[in-house]
Amino acid sequence: MTGPAAAEAGTAPVARPKKRRRAGRPSGTELLAAAVGAVPGGSTREGQQQMATAIEECISSGEHLLVQAGTGTGKSLAYLAPALTVDGPVVVSTATLALQSQLVEHDLPRLADAVAPVLGHRPTFAVLKGRHHYLCLARLENSTEDEPEDTLFDTPNRGGGGTKWLGEAGRLGKQIERIRDWAMETDTGDRDELDPGVDDQAWRLVSMPARECVGAGRCPYGAECFAEASRARAREADVVVTNHSLLAVDMLAGRHIVPPHKLLVVDEAHELADRVSSAAQAELIPELIDRAARRTRPLIAPDVAEALIAAGDALTVGLAESPAGRITGGLPGPLREACTLLDAATRAALEKIGDVKADDPDPVRKQQSKAVLDELSKTSQRLLEEADHDVAWVEKPEGAAAGRRALVVAPLSVAGTLSTHLYEDRTVVATSATLALGGRFDTVARALGLEPAPAPAAPPSPAAAALAAAAARTTAPART
Repeated sequence: MTGPAAAEAGTAPVARPKKRRRAGRPSGTELLAAAVGAVPGGSTREGQQQMATAIEECISSGEHLLVQAGTGTGKSLAYLAPALTVDGPVVVSTATLALQSQLVEHDLPRLADAVAPVLGHRPTFAVLKGRHHYLCLARLENSTEDEPEDTLFDTPNRGGGGTKWLGEAGRLGKQIERIRDWAMETDTGDRDELDPGVDDQAWRLVSMPARECVGAGRCPYGAECFAEASRARAREADVVVTNHSLLAVDMLAGRHIVPPHKLLVVDEAHELADRVSSAAQAELIPELIDRAARRTRPLIAPDVAEALIAAGDALTVGLAESPAGRITGGLPGPLREACTLLDAATRAALEKIGDVKADDPDPVRKQQSKAVLDELSKTSQRLLEEADHDVAWVEKPEGAAAGRRALVVAPLSVAGTLSTHLYEDRTVVATSATLALGGRFDTVARALGLEPAPAPAAPPSPAAAALAAAAARTTAPART
């Protein structure tokens, strides 16, 4: 197609007064023209203009928009230009690092320079990544205290020599030392800025997953936290670029990670449902249970630690006796017994550990232990529930991953999750080079949690008519 095909899809419209653009503020079309004019040899593209106009109308009306924009449309500028007419931050989510890099390193800087004379100021932008992408100073400081399986350190005796490296001359040891040096000079702590990079095993030793973070208020390094600094920058930016995985986690966690915003642009939207499904997936692995037992042993009673180990052993037996593939007809007896044991053991362990307090000797380690146990507890309960909206299966990979066995549970569909969490209190523009199927958007609309309604009897707006692919319309819930 030469231009973008678009569909505004969903439920019946909700009456709402149209928003007015502030007097004197340039339109998205004007900003697009400025951006195109700043490109040497740049020329107007009809599909790009149509897409920008449709997005600006949806920003005004609060309707959601699905846009198929093929190669050559120039969709990045088509959504970034009208996005700059929105008060407050705009969030752009991508599926791939390649597109994220293109936006941050090329499209946004050039757009900001081009529209600065028109807006009267240079728009700002920031990248927001998951907490594990950033160096954790608390983890780096406490890494010598981790169990041998998770670290490179060994403390052979209390009396002398202090902490020693295992394999100090090895590649992993050198990587950790390089991270320590880098920590003294980096301003962002962003893993992507560490060049050359390091192995995942090394990075896991110095980063902190969000679920294990004790919080800036309780962490001795809270004032210096790189992840918190990245969130602060995002709150002040005009455009925030993030990824589908973090967007999915944000939705599932109650939308407190990504800054509050009125417009969300989902580029590479055909990938979103899979990323949300992955974020909603959980698994039980015997090795993780064994590691949790060893990590929490100093915090719990010996019998509780033994109960955790017994649950991990039971899961090992259950996985060995179960064939790989989807589980139908309920959990097999051995797997059900393992989940029951794990549920009881993790509950007992969590009760023994108690709350994380400001005066705890090591709140970081305590929170890490609680986070792992809580995840194991919720996953075992979810598997025992055997809800109709979930599917469970046994994983027994072959090849390089052979030996890793897991009991996995995931939602059958994330359409309901998206319908509930994606569209509330914001306008959503979902775009990709491939969205329509057979010239219609019904399939992708349902996959993204939008139920197409019958086409309205009234004639479409001029912009929708120009796009020549309008389907059913929707509006976001009324905002106050």
